[in-house]
Amino acid sequence: MFAKLSALVGGGPALNVNVDPHQYDTAWGCWSHHSGTNKEDGSAVSVFKIAAVDPTDVKLVAARNGVRRLKMLRHPNVLAFKDSLEVQEKGQTVLYLVTEAVRPLAMVLQELDLAGQHRQYLATGMLHMTNAVSFINNSCNMIHGNLCMAAVVVTDSLDWKLHGFDLLSEHALTGDFALKQASWMVASQYKPAELAKCEWQAVQQGPSWAVDSWGLGCMMQEVFSGKPLTAVEQLRRTDVIPPALLADYQKLLSSQTGRRLNPAKVAESRFLNNRLVEVVGFMENISLKDSAEKDSFFKKLPAMVPAIPEPVAVRKLLPLLSSSLEFGGAPASAVSSLMLIGRMLSGDEFIRRVVPSLSRLFASSDRNLRRNLLESIDTYGQHLTTDVIEGQIYPPLSAGFTDENAYIRELTLKSILVLAPKMRQATLTQNLLKHLSRLQVDNEPSIRANTTVLLGNIAQYLGDSYCKKVLLNAFGRALKDSFPPARVAALRALIATVQHYDANEVALRALPAVSPLCIDPLAGEAAGK
Repeated sequence: MFAKLSALVGGGPALNVNVDPHQYDTAWGCWSHHSGTNKEDGSAVSVFKIAAVDPTDVKLVAARNGVRRLKMLRHPNVLAFKDSLEVQEKGQTVLYLVTEAVRPLAMVLQELDLAGQHRQYLATGMLHMTNAVSFINNSCNMIHGNLCMAAVVVTDSLDWKLHGFDLLSEHALTGDFALKQASWMVASQYKPAELAKCEWQAVQQGPSWAVDSWGLGCMMQEVFSGKPLTAVEQLRRTDVIPPALLADYQKLLSSQTGRRLNPAKVAESRFLNNRLVEVVGFMENISLKDSAEKDSFFKKLPAMVPAIPEPVAVRKLLPLLSSSLEFGGAPASAVSSLMLIGRMLSGDEFIRRVVPSLSRLFASSDRNLRRNLLESIDTYGQHLTTDVIEGQIYPPLSAGFTDENAYIRELTLKSILVLAPKMRQATLTQNLLKHLSRLQVDNEPSIRANTTVLLGNIAQYLGDSYCKKVLLNAFGRALKDSFPPARVAALRALIATVQHYDANEVALRALPAVSPLCIDPLAGEAAGK
């Protein structure tokens, strides 16, 4: 399926990447966009490819400019450069650009099919693009030159990234002015008047953001309408633009370059800085928040999750929650939000996205964190497989049987009721029963009673031989417990497991142990009234 890019160049320089020969349906400019993998670690990458017979072809010259510019640009909303290579292949000069793994925005939006309040994700993406364009125009004093939806790609965590820097030029028009040399690459529907008429003096004398403000307006039209721009007249369609963003949209598309709105001003829009932006922004900067801010945020988060598009919650928010819990940035109460998002996942997805974090979290020395994990085990226990429980969950969880805190010991005990049906018999009989034996004489009466209840419930998973060896001894001890509920639990457990005892065991061991309960002060309760 994959062609080795390194094989293209014989013994010369090589990219350590496998490239999928199938390309995405859309890509910016003259590039083709392919998925790929790093040969060393198997990590996903994107590979952009462009070719020409003449090495001095204008589109190839512009592509070299784009690669060179991307190497130097560092911004969270700009596509991350990894590698590049220019080679001769089948009589053509081919330029490869390797970046972080991304997909075309149009494809992602079609898959998400957002509606209603979930369309706030579009506003979040536009904010990221506005920040990227503002960085290029205001901080770098440069012009991108060809902004449109095709210039936006999306990571697996659904972050929007700006790319397509082939025409990136200094606003002062000094040096190699790529925009002037290859302005034909910009489709007519995306060109402001000064670019369409090649009025380079107007470009130079206008604000550094003028050309890209127009392009940002074109991008807004495409994003909110969900359709590519085919004619400049379509920019007059304002019914698809959110009312709160309409004034900014119109200013971006002003016919006078000096009156076009600076992208930095657009980034201040309250519409773009919505609740989703606040949630993600808080999580991304959680290390800078104090404990009071964290407690307040995580109390509110479960109520905010339903308003977040499910793919965004799963692919963006969930990893942030997992890492913040693992590294101590989030309070233990964040587990409830983690589990709330986890409910959205299928069994396989839950194992892939959540279980690795759970195993590490269970090993934490933070008692509050372990308490929250145990309290919510009913919500995720159904997704755990035998291998996951045995290899990743039970080993750290079992430390809770000997925890100094009685509540942790009791929660650990109760968690086995969820896990036991999927645990191996050897683990239950050779490891768990030892812990239960100690808990039967625990200082806490409720723990002693619940240990007996648990034994009665998991007897079916122990095997008949172990039931004969263990149960009557355990229940006989519990029948003598000074705590009345423990005695009640033992009697009920005996009745529930009666199929494991033969007539001799009933006559010689069970009945003598039960008989004293006939004169127990709580005889009525002991009889199961």
